[in-house]
Amino acid sequence: MTDVQMTAGVTTGDQFETVHYPGDEIRLRVTSGGNVQVIEYISTDREGPPPHSHLWHEVEVVIEGEAEFYVNGQWTRGGPGTVQMLPAGASHSVRVPEGTARLLYITIGPPYDGMARELSALYASGNADLPKIIEIASRHGLRLEGGTSTSEG
Repeated sequence: MTDVQMTAGVTTGDQFETVHYPGDEIRLRVTSGGNVQVIEYISTDREGPPPHSHLWHEVEVVIEGEAEFYVNGQWTRGGPGTVQMLPAGASHSVRVPEGTARLLYITIGPPYDGMARELSALYASGNADLPKIIEIASRHGLRLEGGTSTSEG
């Protein structure tokens, strides 16, 4: 079990770092002071990532719009207030079926922000291709559904 570690404090709404993936604006709201991170996603990503798992626990909450969540082998659509609970190792995905959705992610465990920054820099370079994306994701402990390492494809 992962112990929760965090520093007491307040982060105001104007304090965040923004990174981008295709179809996603990612606001890294809390990334220091322990192993709990808070991330805001503003997304129009219709496909989402392939079903995958990772080393950190994750809670995903729809704030605005609608999202479709993949967990336990099925897709479920939900609007504001819908929550997807993901213990480390749970295979999952998320996509936005139409319009724009805003989601809040809370992660506990190994940090998410390093991977987000690396992937954002790769996309911004214009040199993003599947092998490079897979290499970064695998280095940060992501696995494709079924337990295969993303480095295996």
